[in-house]
Amino acid sequence: MLAITSFPRRFATINKRRGLLRVFSSTTLPPTRQHEQRKHVHLHALKEEKIAISIQQQEITTSGIFPEPVWATTSPRTPYNDPEFPGLLADGALHSIKMTNLATCTRQEVLDYFDNTWALTDLLFSSFQNEQAFITPPPHHLRHPMAFYYGHPTCFYINKCRLAGLLDGPVNPAFEDLFEVGVDEMRWDDMSKNEKEWPSVDEMMAYRRQVYGIIKEILLTHEEFADGHAPITPKSQTWALFMAMEHDRIHLETSSVLMQEHDVNSFEMPALFPKYHQTAYTNTSPSKTPTEGVDFPSNSLIKVNGANVNLGKPLDYPSFGWDNEYGDKELTVGNFEASSMLISNGEFWQFVKDSGYLNPSYWSSTGWAWRSFRNTKWPAFWLPNGPQGSHEYKLRALFDEIPMQWDWPVQVNLHEAQAYCKWKLEKDQRGNEVVYHLLTEPMHHLLREPHERSNHAMDSIIELPSDSTMASAKGRNTNVSYSSFTPVDTFAPNSQGFRDVFGNAWEWCEDNMSPLPGFQIHPVYDDFTVPCFDGEHHIIMGGSYMSSGDNGASKFARYHFRPHFFQHASFRVAASPINSDSKTFDLVTSCINAPEPHAKLNPYRTTSQTPLESSNASVFLTKINQQVDAAWRDFTAGIAYTQLPSNATVKQANEAVDNENFVLVVGEGLTKELKSGVINGIVLVKESWLPMFEKEGEHIVRITMVLSSIWQRK
Repeated sequence: MLAITSFPRRFATINKRRGLLRVFSSTTLPPTRQHEQRKHVHLHALKEEKIAISIQQQEITTSGIFPEPVWATTSPRTPYNDPEFPGLLADGALHSIKMTNLATCTRQEVLDYFDNTWALTDLLFSSFQNEQAFITPPPHHLRHPMAFYYGHPTCFYINKCRLAGLLDGPVNPAFEDLFEVGVDEMRWDDMSKNEKEWPSVDEMMAYRRQVYGIIKEILLTHEEFADGHAPITPKSQTWALFMAMEHDRIHLETSSVLMQEHDVNSFEMPALFPKYHQTAYTNTSPSKTPTEGVDFPSNSLIKVNGANVNLGKPLDYPSFGWDNEYGDKELTVGNFEASSMLISNGEFWQFVKDSGYLNPSYWSSTGWAWRSFRNTKWPAFWLPNGPQGSHEYKLRALFDEIPMQWDWPVQVNLHEAQAYCKWKLEKDQRGNEVVYHLLTEPMHHLLREPHERSNHAMDSIIELPSDSTMASAKGRNTNVSYSSFTPVDTFAPNSQGFRDVFGNAWEWCEDNMSPLPGFQIHPVYDDFTVPCFDGEHHIIMGGSYMSSGDNGASKFARYHFRPHFFQHASFRVAASPINSDSKTFDLVTSCINAPEPHAKLNPYRTTSQTPLESSNASVFLTKINQQVDAAWRDFTAGIAYTQLPSNATVKQANEAVDNENFVLVVGEGLTKELKSGVINGIVLVKESWLPMFEKEGEHIVRITMVLSSIWQRK
């Protein structure tokens, strides 16, 4: 075990280069080339890397578990020994490069994207100052320790390549089991933890080096990357490689948020990591009582004309896409208003000072229960900096505690964002004419320029010049242009007057994540989105400063999080007119009448007509739904399972049991067939009658008891 060293956190030094070291740069023996026609790699044929060490001069940080270059596992070329490394720009920092065009990409472009993806993860984790930070869960105990998030993206490459037929066996079976499945942090009060013994950092680093070499060998030899190749599509074998790279980029962002929740002394900004926006270094004496128009910009509502909106990524679009992006749905959105900018820290401070966290009338029933359980009184990343009640705060940035930046977007969860909307409506005294709420997914599309909607127009993330960041080339704070938010008025507004429609911070939406008509599960990753078709995950749109590749930086991205979860996410206020006769307003969400698959019986809205106030009946039904969820959590506690669709066949059950440790079957018919012995060599782990909650209307639900069972191979 490495010694643990504490480092003082002094923000004044963050813009200075730290110690100098003549550093090691790693080179490896040339990889064994295989015949161009081979479509998979035999793992035993790849020799373990033998590292040769040479000395070069570089300015790098010397603190941490290891010096920065030791973390670089992309040898022979790394950001520390190759000034032409993909994404290493003139500012001396490593940024994300453009997303790969799968119709025209060369083998070298794919290798560059892979190296850039891999190196960004290396670089983020090089910020760790002690090994204890790797094995300590976040303060809320709802996620694994950071050790998992270092190993999980790595083993994902191996597991998915095996499913795609690109590899014929495991590399490290113990690691590929330990790091395979993460946690979807159920309810905010689910404090259950997985107590596990995690490998050391150097063991995991050695595994990363080994896996990097294996994946690179596939990229160097696979025929689908040959000159003049056909477009790579979801049916292509190498789609799994892009899936792994995009998954890696998702976890780059996930890990950065979790790091933000940990002790600040556990991290230090790596020398090659993009710096914070310059305002973090210049705005060092913020006002204790922020003033609109001085400390943060005025944020007016802009009228938007209603229109038809088409959702869904074209199947022939030449970039990778997650399963939930595909399909086609047309929705008609009425006139509405939306704030021109993301809600800033300064605007949100008014809500905090006005005791918004202590007034249950602003909160949903679930939101108030979360707030009360956590005893939350201000945003999670605001740090009190004065006597209680003074409402003076510092700000937790990614690697440091810095002076409050009143003009940066506020980083909150969905519950807090919705509470602010109700408070703001009261303050603006417009309750007789409109309802304030969060954007919806189709509304977000109407804030965009026409070419930025779901159509064949080229996505900006594919057009990024190699010598630029998204901030400098496209006016968007995405693709790791910075390691922080930017002021909400930094970039020019679009033609409609809206800023940061893409980038800076994700935007919470009212929609539940749902499948679009035509949705298809990808066989290599059958549970990426389906478990989240449960009415308990909300859509976030637009991406953040840490979003890169498909997830967030692409115009097609539609991602999902539980409402209590923290992401690099903010929001803007939308206003919809009230129908004075029916006392309702029209809220068109993408989840209305969503088709199957559903994670449980239909959890989605059936109409856009929304009552002004939630009735006691709605609150009661919410509590029933929570009890239903509790019954399922108790039944599956401690079991990592794959759930079969309700119409699954015996053949599908047999295949699932072969591929997974545990399989959940919902439905009396298939359970009885399996109990009859129709499949040899499987055992029943447990079974029970469980309630299913199906929403048929605002005040109508159906509760059905279903026989459910869990099976595994002997």
